[in-house]
Amino acid sequence: MMKIRNLILPILLCVPMLHSQDESEVVVQPPTDIEILLDLVKDSSTLRTKDDQKRLDDFLANKARQQKLLNDARWLLTKEKNREKVLTKTFEDNDKRLSDLEEQLNLKVGTLGETFGVVRQISGDAKSNFNQSLTNLQFPNREAFLGELAQRKALPKVSELEQLWYELLNEMYESGKVTSFNYDVFDTSGSSTTTQVIRVGQFNAVADRTYLRFIPEEQALEFLQKNPPGSRSSLRGLNEIAESGYAEFQIDPTRGSLLSLILQNPGAVERVNQGGIVGYFILVILLAGLIMGAMRFRYLFDSKKVLDAELSSGVFTDATPLKEIEEIISNKNSSNLEQVETKIEAVLSKIGPLYEKNLSTIKLLAAVAPLLGLLGTVIGMIETFQAITLFGTGDPKLMADGISQALVTTMLGLITAVPLLFVHNQLDTRSREIIQIIEEQAIGKVAAKEI
Repeated sequence: MMKIRNLILPILLCVPMLHSQDESEVVVQPPTDIEILLDLVKDSSTLRTKDDQKRLDDFLANKARQQKLLNDARWLLTKEKNREKVLTKTFEDNDKRLSDLEEQLNLKVGTLGETFGVVRQISGDAKSNFNQSLTNLQFPNREAFLGELAQRKALPKVSELEQLWYELLNEMYESGKVTSFNYDVFDTSGSSTTTQVIRVGQFNAVADRTYLRFIPEEQALEFLQKNPPGSRSSLRGLNEIAESGYAEFQIDPTRGSLLSLILQNPGAVERVNQGGIVGYFILVILLAGLIMGAMRFRYLFDSKKVLDAELSSGVFTDATPLKEIEEIISNKNSSNLEQVETKIEAVLSKIGPLYEKNLSTIKLLAAVAPLLGLLGTVIGMIETFQAITLFGTGDPKLMADGISQALVTTMLGLITAVPLLFVHNQLDTRSREIIQIIEEQAIGKVAAKEI
């Protein structure tokens, strides 16, 4: 049934077409898209066939030339393989001959090899030591020679051994010498100026009466922020060494390590600053106590001087206790002895507070100072424990401020209490001495009047 349908369908399609041709023979149907596509495929296939044929013809035409190139390449490969065998044999022969020559060289060299090893070791050690020495600033070119000699593989020459010997002797000579030279020195602001530097061996360098710090990594000198304490006289004497030929000078045998540690130690003002507000208050107490003590000492000294002058001359100065006592006793209206004694006791009762004025205040300040030091100690320990709580105990520098305040305030409190107690004792002794002399004079005069 399907075959019958397939046959009927083309016949039906053809019938309209025949009919249309009968009606009008002039109508031309445009090409369809399929017909255009078929034409394009046909043309492309034709072109590809022509290109393939052309490549095939070219290949067949060049086949002889390609064969020749292949033969030449094979011939070069064979030639290189033969050359490889010759070079391999030559290399093996040279290697064997080199081993024989090295063995002969080792036999001929003998102990020179050990000597050369010692030379290289000494050169390396000398370069390292010279790099850390102040003398290297004056002789910078020797490092290149020593470094090259320490890395050399061949035997050194006699002239090079002599130069190595000279450098070692020159270092020993310069290490015990005081000399001056011009060099660029950095100040605290980072700028450098050419300054005359005095080198004391390989230990210290000085310029403008100030110690210098040697930086081996940069081969440079820089001024210290301050000189070590007690070094002013030695620096002054070092500048005059050319005239006298001898000077006492403080050197650092560790080439700067001890000097750096000394400079890290705080001075007197810095230690006081570590005490904080409590430390300042203790110093105010010390100053106030010393001022009051000085004023009372001056008053008691003058009073004692006047009293001694009155006793030695018998002439009493106006407004003095002995003058008042003498007037009471010599007063004709005071015939009653009890009245005289009462008036004298009144005079004696007034001189006690007069000569003992501010002594109790000084004693109070002497007692308060250690208590304030203890207060500063407690505050410092509190700060220390706070630092431990926040940062732990890994870095001791974080706890240093609190510990410094605790110790410094205690020290300041003791330093304040000791002199104030001494001042109070001396003033109390002098005042009692004056009061006792006046009382003895009063008692003697009263006894003489009774007689």
